[in-house]
Amino acid sequence: MSTGAELHGILVTFRRPGDLETMLRNLANQSRSVDRLLVVDNDNDPNVHRIVTTNSDAAKLVEYLPSAENIGPAGALALGCREIMRTADDQTWVMFFDDDDPPRTRDGLSEIVSFAELMVRRDPATGGAGVVGAEFNVRSGLTRRLANHELVGPIPVAYIGGNQLPCYRMLALRNVGVPNSDLFFGFDDLEYGLRMRSAGWNLYVNGEIVARERHAYGRYGAEARPDKKIISVGWRDYYNTRNLVWILKSHHHRVAALRYVAKRVVGKAVYNSSRNPGLAWRYLTVGFRAAFDGYTGRLGKTVEPTASKTGM
Repeated sequence: MSTGAELHGILVTFRRPGDLETMLRNLANQSRSVDRLLVVDNDNDPNVHRIVTTNSDAAKLVEYLPSAENIGPAGALALGCREIMRTADDQTWVMFFDDDDPPRTRDGLSEIVSFAELMVRRDPATGGAGVVGAEFNVRSGLTRRLANHELVGPIPVAYIGGNQLPCYRMLALRNVGVPNSDLFFGFDDLEYGLRMRSAGWNLYVNGEIVARERHAYGRYGAEARPDKKIISVGWRDYYNTRNLVWILKSHHHRVAALRYVAKRVVGKAVYNSSRNPGLAWRYLTVGFRAAFDGYTGRLGKTVEPTASKTGM
């Protein structure tokens, strides 16, 4: 049973017009429509403006919000949240969208919003819900994938994946604040979830939906294992390491931050040194720079994203 609360969406896009069109068409075909959709364009591209205007049936109200520069997913979400907070009431649900991750089923939005509203009735401290989430050990700096036997009913999680239709309650959003734009890229979803939980808000995923998604992608029987092989080194590696080190330190786990660097940066480089010494050395160099910036709090867009996976 719906409470009648509105659903507002923030869709972040950057130089993927084809994906954006697909996403907007998907939203237009959802069984539960978005009441207001804010498309935040990190490239300020007139062609994107045209695509948004052409696909105005993606929501009851579709708006285009260009950014003066590329402020990353974290910055775009923060920008969109501030805009929505100006007029939305406290019962509004705000869902985050990536331009290349459309809902997999026609009832994708309906399922999440209905589940979120159910959890508010059961737990008034519910701050949000989504498709897939995980636990996080701040002492080790590692996420914990939910075990298959846990996938029953509502499951509390530390954070909801940024590309997994996270749906936040406006009341909680006002209390906690917007996503941290200084992170620019990587682990902004983790930081936001931990901040929500620290403020007393709970986040949930539906175990049955998680199990269904794993079956759909052939991951139900797979166990999460550390990825030790270095394929390439690029700006994403830098931001992921920097942000995670900063998150650990900001939660007063400096030793865990150093342990993470030793294991995931130094250890991974050593493991790959005999296979590809040049790539291992580059990974180590980028990792040390990222770790230093994260530990000293040098955030923001410190490395320019490039089209190449190996560019820095």
